[in-house]
Amino acid sequence: MNALVNSQATETTARIAQLLNPRSVAVIGASADWSKFGGRIYRLLLKHGYAGSIYPINPARDELLGRRTYPSVADTPEPPDIVVMAIPQAKVLAEIEIAAKRGALGGVVITAQFSEAGPEGARAERNMVAAARAHGMRLIGPNCLGFFSPANRVVLCSSPSLDVEHLRAGCVGFVSQSGALMATIWDRAKDAGVAFSHCVSVGNQADLELSDFIDFLIDDPATSVLCSYVEGIKNPARFIAVARRAREAGKPWLVVKAGRTQAGSRAAFSHTASIAGDHAVFAAVCREEGVILLDEPGAMMTLAALLARWRTGFRGRVGIVSASGGGGALAADEVAATPGLELASFVPATRNELELYYAAGKGVNPLDLGGRRVGDAATVARASTKIVADDPDTDLVLTIIATSPDIPMYTENLSLGVKDGAKPALFVVEPGSAADGGRAVLIEHGAPFTNHIGEAMKALAAWSVHSRTIAPVHATRPAGIDLNAGVAGVLDEGAAKALLLSYGVAAATVTLARSADEAVTVSEAIGYPVVLKIVSPEVVHKTEAGGVAVGLTDAASVRAAFASITAAVRRAVPQARIEGVAVQRLIRGELELIVGARRDPQFGAVLVIGAGGVLVELLQDRAVLRAPASAADVRRALESLALWPVLAGYRGRPALDIDAAVDAIERIGWLAHDLGEREFELDVNPLAIGASGNGVAALDARLRVGDKTDTMCASSA
Repeated sequence: MNALVNSQATETTARIAQLLNPRSVAVIGASADWSKFGGRIYRLLLKHGYAGSIYPINPARDELLGRRTYPSVADTPEPPDIVVMAIPQAKVLAEIEIAAKRGALGGVVITAQFSEAGPEGARAERNMVAAARAHGMRLIGPNCLGFFSPANRVVLCSSPSLDVEHLRAGCVGFVSQSGALMATIWDRAKDAGVAFSHCVSVGNQADLELSDFIDFLIDDPATSVLCSYVEGIKNPARFIAVARRAREAGKPWLVVKAGRTQAGSRAAFSHTASIAGDHAVFAAVCREEGVILLDEPGAMMTLAALLARWRTGFRGRVGIVSASGGGGALAADEVAATPGLELASFVPATRNELELYYAAGKGVNPLDLGGRRVGDAATVARASTKIVADDPDTDLVLTIIATSPDIPMYTENLSLGVKDGAKPALFVVEPGSAADGGRAVLIEHGAPFTNHIGEAMKALAAWSVHSRTIAPVHATRPAGIDLNAGVAGVLDEGAAKALLLSYGVAAATVTLARSADEAVTVSEAIGYPVVLKIVSPEVVHKTEAGGVAVGLTDAASVRAAFASITAAVRRAVPQARIEGVAVQRLIRGELELIVGARRDPQFGAVLVIGAGGVLVELLQDRAVLRAPASAADVRRALESLALWPVLAGYRGRPALDIDAAVDAIERIGWLAHDLGEREFELDVNPLAIGASGNGVAALDARLRVGDKTDTMCASSA
């Protein structure tokens, strides 16, 4: 099976290589009217020097722009490699049938009103793909803006932004699910000196999809950095496979994904569904597979420009050089406030060398070029930048360009200083049009820059995190697990804890009491102090409903608590069916975690770990990883939490039982894995962590398991 999949992927990437560098192109809908999509594509194709054969298809004319037109693809002198369609939706199927039978290798369907428009459009889209595939033709789109390939001097895109004198070819490949956003990002990145190899908008991805083009770019010698704008993943398993290929090939893949704020809670059953939402799961997949996820396009393109020039890792230590003391100070604040970044502490040798130009004590980070005491501005700017770039404790030079009498001179010498030095550098050009001369200098030198300090921080933080990320360790099933995941429906606390116990996770046992007398009898049997918790299928969050009483030390307090919590729940949730109360021996841990699991509809079983107990929703401190997870990956997830210092031993307090916590979470991950492809949600909240050697215990648990689903998920086992 894997050999077949690999063979199909190889055929697809070979076909994409042909489509992005076609020997001949037919444009259906070519027009003398520049405002029409077909006319614009035809004109841009000519303007940017496409060297192959062009066949404008327009039955109403004999020639366009000095070239013969043809009434149909059936009439061209040869089968075109690729056919571009910017025609009404109702005519697309017939044109595809003609082109496919003629032997066209591929088509670009600019036309919209397909699956994005409803069921009828979706049916038309399926018919279109079937007609093309019947003759081996592949499609880009529909509802896309086409593509352009500066590396091949091919423009089959209808965006007016491409009406420029020259398309610079570079090493950044960009694949986008939005055509307009692709053109917008390209236009802005172009102004910052970023040059592209290929830019493709995939639209509805009816046939060729985003991962297919990334797969091509991985092997493309003209491309060294991959960028994507993503709205949804069509094939999760393929996305993961391509991400792994990119990492193995050493080509960084940068992604911006829409939908970061979508609530992931499909039911009010558990905390897990809401705090391990769709974007959190996607972010976890990206982290594990080495994809660099950013939250906005400007930061993505800033980082792409850096990675296009420097492929070394970046550990986050920043040296700042600025001609403005205020600009340098503000930049230092930004660096210090950005997780993953820190101000470099120049070594003594660096400070001594800087003090050749600056007063004693002034050769520090951030370095204010305006404070020089000797030399001319140009010489000192170049020398100072090189000294900072050569500092052993500096990983990157952040250069702040402010207004000055001669911005191009400063920029020229700062960029030369970077070239003289040994480290990556990023320029932040803060003025408006007054600094356009400096921007031109940076583009000439190939120096990455951005106009916004916020974009710089996001780009550098993402680079730092990526450089520190360790590939996941293969998960191995722990000993002592009873493979007993053949459960369904809603499991109450007792049944959920029994399942946890079968997986080797310590859990505080509970006994159901249906009356106050029964609650007293159970309490005296297990020993005081005890905890009472309401048992009701309708009450998910017991504490919020007043359904929990803790630290009861005698029969009287148990009777009073039984009455008070049942009354409170009836007031808070009138429709609740109260089955009784669960009685449990009081166990106090040093720290409480939530450990949850659910089945993501695209990427399968996932784990979520965070601050537990009543703080689960107040403290937005959590880690998400796919299940099953190795002990090493679970430990790294715990280390990423803000509460890690408490686990490790804070301010002289002893460390907690981290090994026991890791083991329990690892086993919960295997339970999630063993639930297979059924939709499920599990909350273990809280998981009480004891002092070192005292173990852990699940104090409360809840599990809902649905039916088997047909959604294809990526397996991580």
